[in-house]
Amino acid sequence: MLERSFMRVALSAPLPGIGPGVRSFEPDDEAALGGLMYRAYLHTVDYDGETPGQAALEVSKTIRGEYGAFLPSCSKVFERTGSLVSATLITRLRGRPFVGFTFTDPAYSRQGLARQCMQASMFELVAQGEHELGLLVTMANTPAVNLYRKLGFQHET
Repeated sequence: MLERSFMRVALSAPLPGIGPGVRSFEPDDEAALGGLMYRAYLHTVDYDGETPGQAALEVSKTIRGEYGAFLPSCSKVFERTGSLVSATLITRLRGRPFVGFTFTDPAYSRQGLARQCMQASMFELVAQGEHELGLLVTMANTPAVNLYRKLGFQHET
C-alpha cells in the first residue's frame, strides 16, 4: 500500500487570476473527464488497474457528491483546441474545501496546466470567502508533491 499524506494550504489574497484556457467546470465536461482521468493515471504510481469505465465512474461519483459536495464553480478545467487536457475537481469534505482530484493528460504534462487549474480553484475559493484547502497525495507521486509544495501546501502532522 502506498503512503499517502494529507496536505493543507491557507488561502489568502492576492492569488493569480484565471489564465486563458482555464474555466469553471460545466456539466457537459463530465463525459470527457473520465477519459482524461484514465489517461492521466495510466502507468503512474496512482494507477491500480482501473479501466476507462471505472475512471468515468470516479468522476461521476465526485460530481454526484459521493466524496463530499461537489463545488462546480471552484472546479477548473483547462481546454486546449476543443479538448479538456487538465482538471482540478473541488469538493467540500467535512465542511472544508478539498481537492477531490487533479489530473493532466500526459501529452500535456510539464506545461504548468495543473498549476493553472489549481491556482484558479484557489482564486475562486478565496473569492467565495474560503480560508483553506486540503488534499490527499500519494507520497511516491513526486511531481504532485512538488507542485503542491510550490503552491504553499504543507503536510499535516
